[in-house]
Amino acid sequence: MSAQTMGVDEQVFRAHLEAGPFQSGFDRGRWRLLSINWPHAVIAVQAADREGGPTEYALRFECTNYPQSPPTAQPWDADGDAPLPPERWPSGTKRVSKAFNPGWNNGQCLYLPCDRLSIDGHDGWRTQFPWMIWSPESDITHYLRIVHDLLNSSDYSGPRGA
Repeated sequence: MSAQTMGVDEQVFRAHLEAGPFQSGFDRGRWRLLSINWPHAVIAVQAADREGGPTEYALRFECTNYPQSPPTAQPWDADGDAPLPPERWPSGTKRVSKAFNPGWNNGQCLYLPCDRLSIDGHDGWRTQFPWMIWSPESDITHYLRIVHDLLNSSDYSGPRGA
């Protein structure tokens, strides 16, 4: 697809994938692009080594109106091209289980301040977690860094069903 037939949101997203922040994370093994079928992109994020756990989790981002509007993401089974079953979602004792909560919004998104669907109704997050809030100047690595930090924290214990 040529840049002439792409919308501005897709053009900006693709430019962000080629830019230093995304490429730096890719070079360090923190994340990798699996596919783009606009307005969706599937990106795998590296996870800490845990017994019974995968080396990475795929997220399917919905990026309509990117970057003016925040993306929203859900855990994704990249091989099956379908939502990740809840028993395979990441777990932990505190933050990880809150962020990766398949009961939140029917598993349609992560419970994070940078997520388009989750921020609705959580105005307090803007003052409570200002570093996690998406802005039109953000790029996809803003969201990816938050997820990477969670999946590589001491709180992450592997998949729910492990």
